[in-house]
Amino acid sequence: MMFFGGLIRVFQGFAQAAPTLLVGLLIAAILRNYLGPEGTRRLFGGDRWRSLPQSWLVGMLLPVCSIGVLPILFEMRRAKVKPGAMSAFALSAPLFNPLSLLYGLTLSRPLVIILFALGSLVVVTALGLLWDALSRKTPADDHAQSSGEPFEAGSATDRLIGLRRVFATFVQIARQSTGEALVATVVALTGLAVLAAVLPFGAMQHEVERDDWLAPLKMLLVAVPVYATPMLAMSQLGMMFQHANSPGASFVLLILGAGMNFATPLWFGRHYGWKAASMWMASLLVIVLGLSYAINGPLVPPGVEPAGHTHAFDIYANPLTSYHKIDLASIRGLVAKEMDISVIASMIVLAVVACFGLLFRLLKIDEAWLVKNAKAGSLASSLTADEAAPRRGLDIVVPSGVIGATMLAGLVALSAVACYAYYPSPDECLEEISMARAECLSAANSGQVDHALFWLPVWEDWSRRLEVGTFIRTGRVRPYQRMQGYLIRKKLENLEHELEHDPFEPDETKRVVRDLLATSTRWTSSFRPSK
Repeated sequence: MMFFGGLIRVFQGFAQAAPTLLVGLLIAAILRNYLGPEGTRRLFGGDRWRSLPQSWLVGMLLPVCSIGVLPILFEMRRAKVKPGAMSAFALSAPLFNPLSLLYGLTLSRPLVIILFALGSLVVVTALGLLWDALSRKTPADDHAQSSGEPFEAGSATDRLIGLRRVFATFVQIARQSTGEALVATVVALTGLAVLAAVLPFGAMQHEVERDDWLAPLKMLLVAVPVYATPMLAMSQLGMMFQHANSPGASFVLLILGAGMNFATPLWFGRHYGWKAASMWMASLLVIVLGLSYAINGPLVPPGVEPAGHTHAFDIYANPLTSYHKIDLASIRGLVAKEMDISVIASMIVLAVVACFGLLFRLLKIDEAWLVKNAKAGSLASSLTADEAAPRRGLDIVVPSGVIGATMLAGLVALSAVACYAYYPSPDECLEEISMARAECLSAANSGQVDHALFWLPVWEDWSRRLEVGTFIRTGRVRPYQRMQGYLIRKKLENLEHELEHDPFEPDETKRVVRDLLATSTRWTSSFRPSK
């Protein structure tokens, strides 16, 4: 049971990491092939005082998770970026991005999310300063040292340009997807397997109550091995405030659960020394725990009674009970339950890229090979050669730094556009909600429990998207709309509990459905334009 539960959690974690891992591989390839070491150092503030806040800001703009940030760290180290800036980027990039930040603003009071963002800035700045101080006292290894792979050796003496550089970018992405990045991903996901083995089904439902002063400490023990995407951490944050759980535990989960994973401190220890990494990790835990207890009282949501339990952390405990039937179909069903179209598409792309990576390794195709076999016109040195032909009209060479900066700016712009795609207009959200509501409630009334439980979280997810979609288009969500959204989600939770009741009670379920329908009518009407 422990083995299969851990295996399911690892598969689920890998599926959730696939989209942002692809983004991280792409950003790392852009840093290497377009910005180069000097441009990368400049992007993260160089040796100036602003390197820490600048790294924090860059991290907030890039849509990566704590696994997707690892390939970027590999290139930052190769470019000899300051360790403090790397620490700031590694912790801040997975915490907030445009999608998760907008989502978080609708989950609880906006002030809470803003304070959490400022708290993360305090954490990463303090740790960055500590890391830079440690690096000055201890002899550092060669940051550009090879990671053991031929492609990382950097034996090339010239830079590629044109289509060769585009192909080199793809080669790096493909090789990394089957190399160091893959190993780091597996290490990161082992934390989920450990938690599934240690925590039985439902073990965290009563452990982070508002009045429990040990709640932040308990969350600390759970959050260190956790891997959580920014969106997952934000949704759990909202559920904790909805159930009046400990705000301090919420902060711990956000910083440690979303900000890092098992692979992060291990990678820092491997390349910068275990003593320095241990001090960095210990300081991180002390700072986060201290801040969590400092905010635990002041950020308690007013007027919300503790629910006494939460399902927000069931995803970290073992998904199997002694009553579950263990076979391939049930395992596949539990894994597929957490996958949507974006995850499936990302996993297909990642699988194709990995196949090319294996092929490139088999054929020994890497950066050095591409430079060695390139024609003279495909190398940067050809641009300054005496015999270089003059370029006319539109046949110009755009500096690699301009191309790289444009690509990174495009990623940021794509994140902003994705906000409008992921959070559609209120009219479209209401159409999706209408379909999910009909499927869920008709199934509940007819006793089709599994079908109703499938559509219930879909309905709840669209309720969140409705609020965010309204916010980014109108600039606000009225208090009445927010309250009706809170009520609909509370009653959806009541319906979920009723459906999970054994034995199933049709009359009581129908009563909950009628109550839910009345609230749903008021809720959807509040988002429709008044006539």
